[in-house]
Amino acid sequence: MNIPLSSYSSNGSESAAAAGLVMLLMVIYFAVVFAIIGVLYMGMFTKAGRPAWAAFVPIYNSIKLMEIAGRPWYWLLLTLIPFAGIYFSIVALHDLSKSFGKDAGYTVGLVLLPVVFVPMLSYGSAPYLGPAAGRQFVAYPQGYAPPFQQGYPQPPVQQGYPQPPVQQPNGQQYR
Repeated sequence: MNIPLSSYSSNGSESAAAAGLVMLLMVIYFAVVFAIIGVLYMGMFTKAGRPAWAAFVPIYNSIKLMEIAGRPWYWLLLTLIPFAGIYFSIVALHDLSKSFGKDAGYTVGLVLLPVVFVPMLSYGSAPYLGPAAGRQFVAYPQGYAPPFQQGYPQPPVQQGYPQPPVQQPNGQQYR
């Protein structure tokens, strides 16, 4: 059966209306998704002392989440690198969970099931302890000195570091 081409409409108004309807539905869908994400993050923002409205702004909320976790803003750009971005995202989520006093198991939950764990972090009983990224790289606790090795010259005595004992040839120690 041959249908002549002249029987088809060529003005395209039906196609434009369908495309417009699809675009309208996509805009509504993304607005609802951004609103849900904003509500989920709003509790974290208020616990961390950030404005609640910042949770509803798409890129700005990611920058503020990096700030809450203790990472600089350009880590958001590092998450866009293919394959390496997965690592940077997981490290940032780990710092975010540490900022609220949670451990590595909670980070696994944030990675695999964020719809459950983000509201628990936002509206649960976990207090905001401050940025975790700044706290985790302490080389020595307060009052402890690095171990001294034999054969190297002794470093100058610094305030707060104890003087290592000196061994005498007869086995006695003195300071």
